[in-house]
Amino acid sequence: MSQYDLFTLGETMLRLSPAPNLYLEQAKQLDMNFAGAESNVASSVARLGLRTAWFSSLPNNPLGRACANQLRGHGVDTSMIHWSDEARMGTYYIEYGTPPRGIRVWYDRKNSAASQMTPDMLPLDVLRQSRRFHVTGITPALSDSCYATTQAALSFCQENGITTSFDVNYRSLLWDAPTAAAKLDPFCKQADMVFVALRDAVNLWGMPENIEEARIAAYERWGGCVIVTSGHQGAFASDSGQTPSVGSRPVDIVDRLGAGDAFAAGTLYGLLSGMPLQEAMNYGTGLAALALTTLGDLVYATREELEQVVMGSSGSLRR
Repeated sequence: MSQYDLFTLGETMLRLSPAPNLYLEQAKQLDMNFAGAESNVASSVARLGLRTAWFSSLPNNPLGRACANQLRGHGVDTSMIHWSDEARMGTYYIEYGTPPRGIRVWYDRKNSAASQMTPDMLPLDVLRQSRRFHVTGITPALSDSCYATTQAALSFCQENGITTSFDVNYRSLLWDAPTAAAKLDPFCKQADMVFVALRDAVNLWGMPENIEEARIAAYERWGGCVIVTSGHQGAFASDSGQTPSVGSRPVDIVDRLGAGDAFAAGTLYGLLSGMPLQEAMNYGTGLAALALTTLGDLVYATREELEQVVMGSSGSLRR
């Protein structure tokens, strides 16, 4: 039996935010937390009862240890982390504002420990014992060495029969669209499953703005299993001739952060639990809906709560 159901790789940053509706400039104190796309997925899947591991490089200081402690508290195995005595913790600041302001984010992540990951740091013995590997397009955007590390991990999985999933997760603050499109395209072709937001499919690769047509275009481009997501429209997939789709769920939105990671986590949980893709995607939209009801990136909902949402009514997302 594999030691882990899911292995993830990526940067988790220190997140600092003023109280809702305050400008960062006027804040006297900041809420401190940790967040990263891949660790969000690992944490959610662990909280749902599966075995997950997360790899990254963290600074060997109180911030790095606090980050690892938080992930361990959610049930994620962090024992293979690479500890750096010299590098810093990546940080981002987030401002929660109501319309017309919205949410604003500032990164301070240059030369972070995670950005200095290299292929030779990968815990391949642990990866070999995993059923599935998941990574996002954020990780290869951090540096040339992180791109090489992502490439090495996906290739290792391909050579060793480990199922892979790749979430495009484009971040315009890290690189421009033409560069991202060229750099991420090979990973989308290599991965067994690709998650891509409709806006990224359109902006990076010029796919149709209609989600059903984008699903066809993405599948023709990359093959494998492709899931295109679009907020209130839900998610549309193509997989070996099957074209399942799920609608989004009614929710009063508190915070959009982490909803995409929650969808990926819920879907992967379903697949790892033996569900067909259609049912797994229902778990994805259910967890994404729960993520939208709370501040922050992580979903604290229980498996029982998720199952109640999945078994309940579905419909259009209120925006």
